Amino acid sequence: MDFLATITALENEDGKKIFEVMVNDTVSLCVRVLVFILIFYIGKKLINVVLTYVDLMSKDRFDVGARQFSKSFIKLGMYIILFLVGLLVFGFKEQSIITMISAVGLGVGISLKGFLSNIAGGVVILFTKPFTVGEYIEVNGAFGEVYKIDVFSTHINTLDSKRVIIPNNVMLNSNVINHDANEYRRIKLEIPVSYECDQKRAVEVLENISKTYEGLEHDRKPFINIMAYEDSSVNIYFIVWTKREGYYRTRGNLIAHIIEVFNKENIEIPYNKLDVNIKNCRGD
Repeated sequence: MDFLATITALENEDGKKIFEVMVNDTVSLCVRVLVFILIFYIGKKLINVVLTYVDLMSKDRFDVGARQFSKSFIKLGMYIILFLVGLLVFGFKEQSIITMISAVGLGVGISLKGFLSNIAGGVVILFTKPFTVGEYIEVNGAFGEVYKIDVFSTHINTLDSKRVIIPNNVMLNSNVINHDANEYRRIKLEIPVSYECDQKRAVEVLENISKTYEGLEHDRKPFINIMAYEDSSVNIYFIVWTKREGYYRTRGNLIAHIIEVFNKENIEIPYNKLDVNIKNCRGD
């Protein structure tokens, strides 16, 4: 008890009880922490409301990629503002916050060049639109559908359902092949036929398919011609056009249709065959 009385009786140089000062500071700190948490909770709810409003407001004015980028950019900015407001409520002075921002900004500028270049790359992609959400692109060996464009990266879903995330500065500095940039896409097939069949008849059948098959653009001139003589086949180039929507479905169905028609017309598509000859090596 004497020890506790001694502790509570201690005074600082201003004549105030140290124990009371510590208790008051602790209570004040707890209150500030609670207010800080409350501000973040309310701010998060407010940010979600704002993002929902932005999404609804921009749905008719911007494409999906522009909406995604705008929302992620606004979200980042609002969280930064919320954090600064929280620091003010916590007790930090304006001058201290400005000094901290300057120091952090200098550090970010030196050590996080890639971070800033990703933001710049996202802005360039947003305004130049080399591709948009839903289009099929090919970049750095990755091929798939653009799923999302945000502040820092572009997300691609590959054909086998893998998610490839590429930083925006890499997208900006790489050769991007946009397979859906134009309204129409070209289907190019190299179709082999056997030497024994009538190659001219094969060309005529393919020409008829190009004019009648549903899903192809019949107003665009096709290219159908014998182009190469291989070891076991004569190769015919079959180049036609279709709309970019449903390209892969049309291409796959077209290949199956060509095989079906060739079978009906007795036009052989050669394939590797293995002939096995068994000899009787016994002397009897």
